[in-house]
Amino acid sequence: MKKITCITLLLILPLLSMGQTFDFNTAEGWTGVQSTLVENGSTVTISFDADTDPKLRHLAANVTDPVTNGIIGITLKNNSSATEFRFVYQNLQAGSGTSGTVIPISANDTEFQTYYIDLSGQDKWDNAGAGGTQNEIDFAFREPGGTSGDNSIDAAGSIEIDQIIFVDVQPRPEKLAYEFNTPGDDEGFSNLVDASTDVSGGNLVITPDGGAIAKVTNGVNSVNAGANSHMHIVYKNESPTNNQLRIQFRSTFDNYAGFFGTNTSINSGMTDFETISLDLATIRTEWVGTAQDFQLAIRNTNNGGNASNADGDFVVDRIIFNNNTTLSLDDLSFSNVSIFPNPANTVVNIKGFNNLSKVQLFDVLGKKVFESNQLSNNQVDVSTFKPGIYVLRLADTNNNIMVKKLIIK
Repeated sequence: MKKITCITLLLILPLLSMGQTFDFNTAEGWTGVQSTLVENGSTVTISFDADTDPKLRHLAANVTDPVTNGIIGITLKNNSSATEFRFVYQNLQAGSGTSGTVIPISANDTEFQTYYIDLSGQDKWDNAGAGGTQNEIDFAFREPGGTSGDNSIDAAGSIEIDQIIFVDVQPRPEKLAYEFNTPGDDEGFSNLVDASTDVSGGNLVITPDGGAIAKVTNGVNSVNAGANSHMHIVYKNESPTNNQLRIQFRSTFDNYAGFFGTNTSINSGMTDFETISLDLATIRTEWVGTAQDFQLAIRNTNNGGNASNADGDFVVDRIIFNNNTTLSLDDLSFSNVSIFPNPANTVVNIKGFNNLSKVQLFDVLGKKVFESNQLSNNQVDVSTFKPGIYVLRLADTNNNIMVKKLIIK
């Protein structure tokens, strides 16, 4: 099943409790070495000549708790041929001198990239657990193996820095919409307890093992709870007996120590999809800061310990986080549409699209390669098209539009 939504997937750094953060609204004490630093308003850029060893340096970073804040993150766009940086810091254990670690980076970026250095438990960083203050810090950008024969960067270039953070836990990327459109991709819902999963037909299919509560947890992504109060789940419970869904999460409320959740009744033996919309900000005071470890627990309240029965799948069409009390028409119009197979090499089946008025197929250059006002047997013959990526566009008589990426083999 394919669906279309107006929710944009965001990959950003969540709002964690940070020991030290540099957002670069100004230079904030950072300077360029063998480079020129320019403030851009929300980023800084260091520019450098050819055959140099540019560094981003701070002499008073004031990272006061290196024991706790052992994860260092830097978000940058590398507009140069540099292929690594060496993170250099004070050797607090020795009381003098420096130490460092090398991190590979991509060259000639078109977008910002985030890199993490994990120094948790490193004696030189945190003074063997005794703590202290890390002040003198360098990000030394290098190009080993270049034509110069050393680590200097061969050509002139620049590196734009968006943020540097010192935290205790590596931030997870934020994701607000899960649509399960790629077969086999559970989009992070991969931690399973007494359950198995499959992703097919645009759905996450959860199969309880029986005898215990079936649980599926996303251990990959996060949500800015303050900006997204509601969670929406479009589901179909095919079990005739399982009757309750428990939604659980962890958050910065207690530094991710425990799960918090809420129970909601679900219909049993369903043949169509329905939507559960939960105002988590009202239901749970712990829905604050950054939330993660979202868990779906399928239960039968008639069993001891609320154990699930293994008599039917729990099918998830999509999960969306936003500030709306209900999903919009765009979110719901295509809940029962199924497009398969994808990838395809002979025909594509389109099921559940009511009042179809037009179907179009475009190649990656935007050229229309197919159009029809009706389908034979609800199928599109793709056997004559070259292998590649296409865009399938469907329209109904009310001008509701559905767009799906289609791969032809």
